[in-house]
Amino acid sequence: MADIMSKKSFVEKNISMRAQSPLHLTEGQKACLRLVVQLHTSKEIARTLGISPFTVDQRLDAARRKLNAGSRIDAAKIFDAMERNDIYEPFVYEASGLEPIKLTVSQDLLLDRVRQWFAKITSFIAVPPIGGERHELSNKEILVFALNLAFFSTVILALVVVVLTGVFRLFQ
Repeated sequence: MADIMSKKSFVEKNISMRAQSPLHLTEGQKACLRLVVQLHTSKEIARTLGISPFTVDQRLDAARRKLNAGSRIDAAKIFDAMERNDIYEPFVYEASGLEPIKLTVSQDLLLDRVRQWFAKITSFIAVPPIGGERHELSNKEILVFALNLAFFSTVILALVVVVLTGVFRLFQ
C-alpha cells in the first residue's frame, strides 16, 4: 500500500511540475504573448482578443511566472524563441567549456603588433565625451578635439569619394 502511495505522489508531483513547464501555456497566454512580441499594449491586446485589459495582465503575469521571466517583454521574447525553436539547452554530459586555442609564437606577435598599431591609430583620433556628460576640458582642448574630428571626417569622406569614383569608373 505504501508503494502505491509513493507512486501516486510521484505522479502528482510530475503533473504539477509539468503544469509549471514553459511548454504548457494556455492558448490565451500564447495569444497575449504573441501580441506583446509585436509591442502591443494591454489595451490593444484586449481590443484585439475581445477581453478586458485586466484579463490580459493576468494572462501575461501567469505566463511570465511559468517562463520564469523578469518582465512581460522578457516572457514574450522567451516564448517567441521557443516558437521558432531558437532555444538551445546543453546536453547533460556536454563539456561546459572547450579548451582554448593555443596560438603559436608568431601569431601572438602578430596580435600584439595589431593591438599596438590600433592603439597608436586611436591615440591620434581623440573625440570629446559623447552624451552630454560633464567634462573638465578647457576651451582650447574642445577646439582641438573639434578640429581633430573635422579633419579625420574630411579624410574619411575623401576616401569614400575616391573609392566610389573608382567603382563607378570600373562599371562604365
